[in-house]
Amino acid sequence: MLLRIKPTYRLLTTIVLVFTILNCYTSFGQNLINSFTIPDSLQQSSFDDLYNDFSSTWSDTLTSKIYLHTYLKKAQLENSQIKMAQAYCLLSHYCEKESEKLRFLDLSIVLSKGLGDKKYPMQAYSFKAGHYLKKGRYTLALNDYLKALAISEKFKDIEYTYITKYNIARVKTAIEKHEEALPLFKENFDHNSSKSPINDRRYIRSSIALAESYRYNFKLDSATTINYKATQEVAKSEYNFNRFQGRISINEGINLFFKKKYNVAQDSIENGLKLLNTQTAENKKTLILASFYLGKLQLLKDNKAAAQNYFKKTDSILQHEIITPFEVREGYEHMITFYKESNQKETQLEYIGKLLRFDSIFNREASSVATTLFKEFDTPALLKEKERLINELKGNNKNLNLTVFILLFITTVIGAFLFWQYQKRKSYQEKFEHLIDQKNTPKINKQKSKDDIGVPKEVVEEILLKLSSFEEKKHFLKKNISTTSLAKDIKTNTKYLSKVVNHFKQKNFANYINDLRINYAVHQLKTNPTLKNYTIQGIAEEMGFNTAESFSSAFKKTTGIKTSYFIKKLSAIDTL
Repeated sequence: MLLRIKPTYRLLTTIVLVFTILNCYTSFGQNLINSFTIPDSLQQSSFDDLYNDFSSTWSDTLTSKIYLHTYLKKAQLENSQIKMAQAYCLLSHYCEKESEKLRFLDLSIVLSKGLGDKKYPMQAYSFKAGHYLKKGRYTLALNDYLKALAISEKFKDIEYTYITKYNIARVKTAIEKHEEALPLFKENFDHNSSKSPINDRRYIRSSIALAESYRYNFKLDSATTINYKATQEVAKSEYNFNRFQGRISINEGINLFFKKKYNVAQDSIENGLKLLNTQTAENKKTLILASFYLGKLQLLKDNKAAAQNYFKKTDSILQHEIITPFEVREGYEHMITFYKESNQKETQLEYIGKLLRFDSIFNREASSVATTLFKEFDTPALLKEKERLINELKGNNKNLNLTVFILLFITTVIGAFLFWQYQKRKSYQEKFEHLIDQKNTPKINKQKSKDDIGVPKEVVEEILLKLSSFEEKKHFLKKNISTTSLAKDIKTNTKYLSKVVNHFKQKNFANYINDLRINYAVHQLKTNPTLKNYTIQGIAEEMGFNTAESFSSAFKKTTGIKTSYFIKKLSAIDTL
């Protein structure tokens, strides 16, 4: 029996819960403070002095932590929640344990939330999101980036708004939304390029991200141009060269791979690896991609053993890092093929398991993040653009009638499109429910008729009998079935077979085979949980199709819905 809590009691319960959490965090912070004594040399230092000292020594962990702990203790003694929030947020950078890092950031958020400060808890949300992004936990990262973005926009913090949108573009890139990520990366790059003086590290990072996004969108010449500009910038500083040039060289090498300049591509990637600091978290993805594309380059040379070594290296890094750049998925497919050809079944099975795990991690994150992006980032962004246009139009009376007409027309088109989408979703849902309600794979009914079709009666009966056996034994799953091959198998001629199928199955031969395969696929997807983890290409091959495109086209024609929609809805049912 469900308890029904009155609104007053519910509010009281919420308040008690918040105070309990705050009290727990405060107790934790108090224990940290009580164990620290301010050094004599810092007794008279102000908050500004301590922060400046920390900023100048941030790379020296021991020294900077002393400044921050002193800052925190002074804030505690003065009961300044904002100062405490700032200290905890900055101290989180030095936490080795994930639980401690998140605890510090949550404490910063709890202390500063609702105080109206323009920097906190915005920065704590951003730090927390950055941590989740490095861990490949894109849903959690996006949620906190959206919270940071809301605060930055509320206080009109232009710099932090650009930074947060840049980070949301990184999330979009991670889930293969490259076309949507590109405008955000370009906006950030243009902003950093227009500043005077230029912040060199922000400019370089935005250059690298934009060049990668151009490559993902197959704008290869634009990617090369940006990589060249980044190379010019890093050459001005030895520190920047050592930190970024390896990554830039590898990215341009991958870009050259897609330009089919394979020799210079390999040189660029290998030179980049010599410069790349492989121990830093920001370079892990680049290291993975470098190994993967060197493997692909070896495949082009038909050097399968060398390619295999590179793909193994790619996998070994992925096993220790929760990073899943989707393009390296192909490496697992090659490994499965290698071991299949050499009849190493156990190792082949191991890599099939790794590929399924890879797909599971990526698909789970991508599906969840894509929904949040659309609902909480993309839609509000469109509404803001609409509001901006309306406000501009209010101040401009020229051609007002034409503008209003255009806006009304656009609104009508959008309304019609949304209604069409609604009807389409409704139709898809009804067709999906119809497929789910079917207990068994629907059989294709024979339409018997006494009409003379130009085939002897006894031949007709024999062909129908053999077609029934053909369907029951699932021989339609064989690839490249034609009227010629089937006629040969059932010992008749193609003319008789075509006439019988056209008349009694009421469809041509190609549709007859496709419908059998699709009905079987629907049944298997409902009853075989392993099949739902296959790629569309994998399912297509299991059902006798040569390509994912031909399978998807046949699936839509037979069922009325897309394959991806059917699998997604099935997966949603499984999670309930």
